Amino acid sequence: MKTHPMRRIRHVATAAAVLACCIATAGLAYVAALHYYSRTHANEVAQRASLYALTLESQLARYESLPRIAALDPVLPRLLAKPDDPALQRAANAYLKAVQTNADLSAAYVMDMSGKTLAASNWDEEGSFVGFDYAFRPYFIDAMKRGTGRFYGVGNTTKKAGYFLAVPVSEGSGAARRLVGVVAIKASLDDYESALAKSGDIVLFVDRDNVAFLSSVPAWRYRALAPLSDAVRRALQQTQQYGDAALVALSTRPAMTERADAAQSGPEQVGPDKLFVAPPGQGSKWFHVHYRPVGPLGWKVAILTDDADDERSAMFAAISAGAATALVFALIWAARLRNSRNQERLRARAALQQAQRDLEQRIAERTAELTRANAALEEKVDALDDARRILRDTRDTAIQAGKLAALGQMAAGITHELNQPLAAVMTLSSNAIRMTELDRPEDLKKNLTLINELAARMGKIISHVKAFARNDATSKEPVAIADSLQQALALIESHRKAAGVTVRVASVPDDVVVLASPIRIEQVFVNLLTNAIDASAAAAAWREVLVTTEVVDTRVRISIADSGPGIAPHTLSRLFEPFYTTKPSGKGLGLGLVISQAIVDDFGGRLEAKNSRDADSGLGGAVFVVELQRVTEKVTTRL
Repeated sequence: MKTHPMRRIRHVATAAAVLACCIATAGLAYVAALHYYSRTHANEVAQRASLYALTLESQLARYESLPRIAALDPVLPRLLAKPDDPALQRAANAYLKAVQTNADLSAAYVMDMSGKTLAASNWDEEGSFVGFDYAFRPYFIDAMKRGTGRFYGVGNTTKKAGYFLAVPVSEGSGAARRLVGVVAIKASLDDYESALAKSGDIVLFVDRDNVAFLSSVPAWRYRALAPLSDAVRRALQQTQQYGDAALVALSTRPAMTERADAAQSGPEQVGPDKLFVAPPGQGSKWFHVHYRPVGPLGWKVAILTDDADDERSAMFAAISAGAATALVFALIWAARLRNSRNQERLRARAALQQAQRDLEQRIAERTAELTRANAALEEKVDALDDARRILRDTRDTAIQAGKLAALGQMAAGITHELNQPLAAVMTLSSNAIRMTELDRPEDLKKNLTLINELAARMGKIISHVKAFARNDATSKEPVAIADSLQQALALIESHRKAAGVTVRVASVPDDVVVLASPIRIEQVFVNLLTNAIDASAAAAAWREVLVTTEVVDTRVRISIADSGPGIAPHTLSRLFEPFYTTKPSGKGLGLGLVISQAIVDDFGGRLEAKNSRDADSGLGGAVFVVELQRVTEKVTTRL
């Protein structure tokens, strides 16, 4: 009776220790998972930010040389020399109008040394720049001082925002060369901003003062990420960069900055890490801000992301880790309880043994049982080896049958590819006989040359088919991806032509080599390319298949994307089940993807399927990705 309280205390202490261990495990799992998900999410956002930045930089680069080219026309320096000449004014206006129209600009205009506009592409429109003084604009000042002026802001005359580029206009040459004015262009970025609104991200392009001038949320245009200082406001009012915009801070609470260097002063502030804002249709909450520099003017692209998803995923990981820890302790407790009961049974059995003869008899019986069990186990091992051999042979047979089935489906196209040159050979042969009779050796030589070329073409087609149909060994060797794709494309060429589908293959370096069987990896490519062509053929207008190759560390990812309707969610989960097919009756057995997956698995790789919207291929259909082990040794190209 005295041991019962101690036993209860021991049980309570054990339970408390287990609970503490589970809580600690869950806490560590939460911290680790949150760090992992946050880092992964940040990497993804950084890639999207780079894409937005590169897209804008590419668009701005289109306009970079336009003002310099425009400044080369002699009509501009002549007008600047004689600004009151009506004929020169008309000629300059017409020239600038042509520049604006041909380059799809908002405006093109020329200013004298004082900043007054003498001619413009919009000279005949309401809100013409002619006669206005733009000497206060930074692009005019920079063009005069540094040779090139760049500026984004709201037009002082039109009240419409745009990107301004300006360069000086010179006359004379050599030592006599002198500046006589400035030519400027204005380009609209409205189309790019409209594309941002459709991107699905919350994207802002901010200047060096962290004022948003392009935004996927139109209501946030000309809003500051943080309150502006009085000096910055005075500078913006002086240049009239954003017209009469109030430049109100975007965050409804003080912005948060986590970086140690973010508080440093300088001409280009980094910007806050977190903003408390309310996107359209949502309540106010904290958003993480990711930055990426853009262009030569100190711009940045800022993407706002909600960290709630990362926190939910981390919480799920913490709960799972805590539950797993509790399960481990439960299994340990169950094992100890079972062991204790087994020991009790052994003690009871020993107490019931009454004589040595019964014990010896039982040992003999147990020995006989073990002998029989060992024999039965050996039989099962032999049967298992036989089953594995049969399974391997069956799989090899299925793979070979899959190749032959693919050849059967391509037979009509291959026959068509052979019939054309064969018919030509027969016609040319008949002509050759006739030319021999007519003693026309030159024409005979041309006919025989054509027959030789056609025979070589048929031989090449047949060699592709023979190589593909060969039942090769399952051993793995280094295989060049470029060669395998070339062989597969040659086999399906007739099918591609019949389907009217374009196949684009991104450039694959010759040193991209994987560990596989040459024929079997070709079989995988043939099956996936055939499926992609069939899916793209069902598209109404855009019929295209895109093949890309990506090297990630020691792995090679080959993606085959089509422009078809994509894969339905209920189909995606069953895509690799045997005999499951979405093709019409008689068009497929539902084994092609199963065989392809088995081949890729044998090579230590992975085959997966997804839809284009999940993979960003841009074709709108399905994407099949083959991932294989990369090798580095050089491979001789197979002929």
